[in-house]
Amino acid sequence: MVKRVTSLRTASNYGQESVGEDGLGVSLFTTNDTETSTVGPPFWITPTNPKYKNPSKGYILTKTHCGSRCQNCSVSKYLESLDLFLQQCLEGSYNVKDEDGRLTKKVGSYNKELVKRAVHLIRDPFDNVVSRFHLYNKHHAAVYPRSREGFRKFCSDEGKRYYSEEQQSKFYHAVFDTVKDVPCHADFYRYIQWHNLAFITTWNLDIPSLIIHYENYTDNFKKTQDTLLDFLGQDGLHDAPEFVTGKTYREYYLQEEIDAVHVLFSKLALEKTWTNIQHYFEE
Repeated sequence: MVKRVTSLRTASNYGQESVGEDGLGVSLFTTNDTETSTVGPPFWITPTNPKYKNPSKGYILTKTHCGSRCQNCSVSKYLESLDLFLQQCLEGSYNVKDEDGRLTKKVGSYNKELVKRAVHLIRDPFDNVVSRFHLYNKHHAAVYPRSREGFRKFCSDEGKRYYSEEQQSKFYHAVFDTVKDVPCHADFYRYIQWHNLAFITTWNLDIPSLIIHYENYTDNFKKTQDTLLDFLGQDGLHDAPEFVTGKTYREYYLQEEIDAVHVLFSKLALEKTWTNIQHYFEE
């Protein structure tokens, strides 16, 4: 949306998402629009499209997933320290060519001092968890039907796989009995952890942070757009593309399961996280 409205490029930590003429990502640290580089992230989106220019003022909106986001993984894989979370906010993978011209994957990072602002996007946790299931299915040959039943079967299999480890983990000690039967409860744990760490990270970096809830785009698109552009110090030149609201999946859960997730949030979410999430649990 920002790119279309401003005619200015945005960026991504992930070099494979948009490449230059030779099939490699174009780093922000190169000297021109078409030169590729092994310098590393971040990388320009649509670097060869003449419709877009590099920003000459304001801030460059840059995509990063940060850390704490593995799926269908054990507790030991997704518990994360603040330092590791920040490290993954600053790094990304990209391709380089070896001496034989073959693509080789690398991981690079940049200095945290380059980060001057943050846009923190928040989505309804139930919609987020089910959407992650659909993404998992997309990358794993659609093992489960794209339905409520398929989702709950996926979650059941995951829950059985890691039941013992979660039961014995001190990190689940206060909440395991409450959420053990909630479909994909580990994803809610990861969701809380991600937002907790994100809020702490922006606080530690001492940078301004703009919080955008996903539904803001549906409820008041123009105001959300203008707020974001103002935060980035960019000017809107064109109409934005039509925003297509994502699906909601609250019906995938029973009310008692929603109530159990509410308890999980009340025990694990930081005050800042809960303040920005609690409206999803209000009637």
